[in-house]
Amino acid sequence: MGDAGSLRWRILIADHLPEAGWEVLRAEPGIEAIGPIADRATLLAALPEADALILRAATQVDAELLDAAPRLRVIGRAGASLDGIDLDACTERGILVQSVPYANVDAVAELTFGLLLAAARGIPQGYAALRRGEFPRHTMLGFQLHGKQLGLIGFGRLGRAVAERARAFGMPVLVYDPYVDLSFAQEQGVEVLGLGELLNRADVLSLNTVLTEQTHHMIDGEALARMKPGATLVNCTHAGLIDEVALLAALDSGRLAWAALDTLQQEPPAPDHPLLAHPRVVALPHLNQNTVESQADTGRTIARDVLDALSGRDYRAAANLPFAADAPYPEAAPYLRLAEKLGRLQGQLADGWIERLEVEVLGEQPSRHVRAIAACLLAGMLRPASGRRVNWISAPPLARSQGIQTAQARDLVQLGDYPNLLACRLSWEGGSRTVAGALFANGEARLVQYEGFRIDAHPEGPVLIIENDDRAGVIGRVGMLLGEAGVNIASWRYGRQRIGGRALSFINLDQALPEALLGRLRASPEIHRARQLRL
Repeated sequence: MGDAGSLRWRILIADHLPEAGWEVLRAEPGIEAIGPIADRATLLAALPEADALILRAATQVDAELLDAAPRLRVIGRAGASLDGIDLDACTERGILVQSVPYANVDAVAELTFGLLLAAARGIPQGYAALRRGEFPRHTMLGFQLHGKQLGLIGFGRLGRAVAERARAFGMPVLVYDPYVDLSFAQEQGVEVLGLGELLNRADVLSLNTVLTEQTHHMIDGEALARMKPGATLVNCTHAGLIDEVALLAALDSGRLAWAALDTLQQEPPAPDHPLLAHPRVVALPHLNQNTVESQADTGRTIARDVLDALSGRDYRAAANLPFAADAPYPEAAPYLRLAEKLGRLQGQLADGWIERLEVEVLGEQPSRHVRAIAACLLAGMLRPASGRRVNWISAPPLARSQGIQTAQARDLVQLGDYPNLLACRLSWEGGSRTVAGALFANGEARLVQYEGFRIDAHPEGPVLIIENDDRAGVIGRVGMLLGEAGVNIASWRYGRQRIGGRALSFINLDQALPEALLGRLRASPEIHRARQLRL
């Protein structure tokens, strides 16, 4: 904990955080980490001064909590799931939401096979019989995994980890995943099927997908009726994927031989829960991520991720920012800074209600970050509405609420000599403007086109933009007026369409112009427009 003068951020820990996470927080200077906080009333009372919140499944992030947290910038979920977090409300308020989606992959994959083996060989029943003084060696008959077809619903990191372990058991792997890359699946040695065929063929079905409106109760009565008779169902992810009433009926009818479950709809379940009493159910109290290694990794990861997000170093595993493992933030950062500058330029120059933003991205590297670049353009362009925070997170939903359309475009500019280029056209009631920017070799952001003018300008600080006739003496008179007013020029970039035609001056200033001076410039007959903005 730091003193008031050195304190940078206050982080609330709502639920249990493994010691490894606390160690990361304690090692960061200027951090006050408070918690764990035992009850909701105490948490709500502490939230007005909180910059970040780290929580687990026990804490619900709803409107009441968000209303109590005006300073909150980051929410970190110490786990893979975002259940209980109103992600849309967080996004609208500009609050970054993070989770730890991959720290538990090995733990969950191993438990999947632990439960499968327990069901296949009757391990819990055998142990219980020994404890009762019985020895049913000749009456308990299980089944081998070797040669059985394992069906996976979901082939993300967890599905791939389960498939890798299945190969060690000699199990052919079938996959249903609408988003899987077929060539990648072929490289992994799995067979991709439709859901119906997978249900018909799988001897063992493992659920490894996320819980959404589309996947809620995807294993219902109809799906269970299509499963291979005598199959085994394993679920170590989300209870909501299964209709428990239909599952019980399938077990009672004998259609399903076994169910191995690490999670149930109600937790903790009632002692008389019918699935717990069923002789062909193996169940655990939601232990999927409960290993020493997994918990330590989760704690360390979420603490580091929250600190990195607060400091702007990285935004790993952000649920409401468009960054992914194959399009990481550090690679995108220079382009995002350029995009925000272009957005500020466009937003301040718009002469009416903004209706549409079109974005064009050229170059292999920036093309991987189109969604993030568009979000940053919007964040720079939008003016706060009703006191709402405008940042990369909140800008897209705010733009939608204001009726602003966004789209990718082609051929907005013809600048083939720049290998990495961002261009955007902003349209408003009665007009539009196209600008483009590029990153130079040293990573410096430059404005390279303004409407029809080629230019090489620095989009930084106070800026004066003048559109004028290309005549002798105009630059001298403008410079003289600025000098008489004591306004120092940091940089002056000039572009023109042709000799004697229209020209553009992009002037970086050390301080803002007085309004009276701006009026004198606009009154000059050679000057068609003079605008002052801050980038």
